[in-house]
Amino acid sequence: MEVAEKMDGRKVGRDTERRDRVIVAAEKLFAQEGFHGVSMRDIAKEADVGLPLIVYHFETKLNLYRSIFEFRKAAIQERLNELGKIVDFESPDVVEKIIRAFVAPIVKSHASPDSIHYARLVVREASDPQEATRGIIEAYFDPTAKAFIGALRKAMPKASHEYLCWAYLFAVGALVMSDFDGRMIRISDGKYSGNTTARKITMLTRFIVGGICSGYQPVSKAK
Repeated sequence: MEVAEKMDGRKVGRDTERRDRVIVAAEKLFAQEGFHGVSMRDIAKEADVGLPLIVYHFETKLNLYRSIFEFRKAAIQERLNELGKIVDFESPDVVEKIIRAFVAPIVKSHASPDSIHYARLVVREASDPQEATRGIIEAYFDPTAKAFIGALRKAMPKASHEYLCWAYLFAVGALVMSDFDGRMIRISDGKYSGNTTARKITMLTRFIVGGICSGYQPVSKAK
């Protein structure tokens, strides 16, 4: 009985390892070629597994695609956890705290060289005209967007909801493009590198906070 249980445990472990390997391989290929540019057979080859194994675990390419975002959702949850720690919305630095909760978990999660594929995949998915048909952004990112916009409304009650929605999207743009910081070395003639996580978090937070706080107009009173 114990031997059988050990063998079952090893099988589960191997299955999990191969499943994760498929997800990582798919993430890389989808980031490079887009959802429609990659086949299940391409992924099987990249992951060095048989196509039947991928079908067994995921059934369809869309299920596999969604599994990537499920696999990487820890960083999203960490952002919400950090946001949930903010309770004083009248504090002078509350907007900075909100934006740091928005920025820091993502920048930290992208510090690994392997994470660049996921960062590029998110950008590709968000900019794909057909993204709504897959529902990835709506399911995994819109709830977080609404949570942060809601926090900003508490911190900046005089700002219009429309302004804060746009401010959030502009902040996303700054955050996303900060991941592709290879140009930093080139445009600074080799003086600066973009790979210092703590410094990037600080500078990006200040940049976004400055834009949000200086750009809004109070909600006009109804006549």
